[in-house]
Amino acid sequence: MKVSVHVSFDDLPEGAIELCRSVTQRRWFESLDWYECLYSTALAGTVRPRLYVVRDDAGAVLACLFCCTREAQHRELSSLSNYYTMEFSPIIGVGADVREVAHHLAQFIGAERPLWHSVRLDYLKDSNPATAELVDALRRAGYSVRRHRQFENWYLDCAGINFDQYYAARPSRLRNTIERKGRKLHKIHDVRIELYRYPTDDILRGVHDYVTVYGSSWKRPEPHPDFIPDLARRLVANDCLRLGVLYADGRPVAAQFWITTMGEACIYKLAYDEQFADLSVGAILSREMFKQALDRDGSACIDYGVGSEAYKREWMSAAREIFGVRAYSRRTIRGMGHIFSAQLRTIARRLIPRRQ
Repeated sequence: MKVSVHVSFDDLPEGAIELCRSVTQRRWFESLDWYECLYSTALAGTVRPRLYVVRDDAGAVLACLFCCTREAQHRELSSLSNYYTMEFSPIIGVGADVREVAHHLAQFIGAERPLWHSVRLDYLKDSNPATAELVDALRRAGYSVRRHRQFENWYLDCAGINFDQYYAARPSRLRNTIERKGRKLHKIHDVRIELYRYPTDDILRGVHDYVTVYGSSWKRPEPHPDFIPDLARRLVANDCLRLGVLYADGRPVAAQFWITTMGEACIYKLAYDEQFADLSVGAILSREMFKQALDRDGSACIDYGVGSEAYKREWMSAAREIFGVRAYSRRTIRGMGHIFSAQLRTIARRLIPRRQ
């Protein structure tokens, strides 16, 4: 196997582009569309891409690993990720030997010059075998690997379950609230729910109304206003967008941005107008979005993204850890140890008076 590194998305070989396009319907956060969107709207100007490509001896692309460097930590290699990321991992082609690919990636990264003082990988999940193999490979390549917990990730295993079965198993308090507040909402307002999904839908209208709801919610404004529109455009092109908006008297008051791929739906972002909080518009919309995911999309898993908010437990079945890894070069650690020892000796000489 051979590994090459590229510093621009425009520089990626055709085989790498084809590989990253092919995973879009299976794992959105490993797709080229995802990384191009994240970089162009939220990271450009603050990081420098380092995109690793693994080929077999015949030149066929087997895997990619999308990383970056930052000015402030120019000797640290980082995952190409930020707070918009739900999961990071290597992108492995079907049939590739994951362990062998991870080994060659780690060996190549460990041999690069100048030497990386550390490798920082964020938003990792144990459920992805490629992640575990890469972490182990870094350790075997001579890095001292430290794992730390980052977030909680609530999810629902729902293979073979229809919406009625799922909803009947929800806490009675949640179901009663939705039914009671739903009747009140429909009595006071003219209510409709729109799902924006297809290119023929008015996607621009849906995104505009989502942004309107977001601006009327408790959440801080998006730091990168171009991110959501570009993400929606890319998702629609791959039939991965499920954008639900609840309207009261024609006014958008709740919105949920879901990303749906083969077998999995990710509740990516949601918000509701605080003026309608007492009518539980968010929960009412959630019921319809779950029905879409289970009965129409046939999702086998629903992922509630990053965070430990208490309300997620009413909708999900279990939680798992999202973790980060810091892999430090052992040569760097030894060098830092020598520097630290020298500093201690200097301090000791200053504090301990010399004998006359």
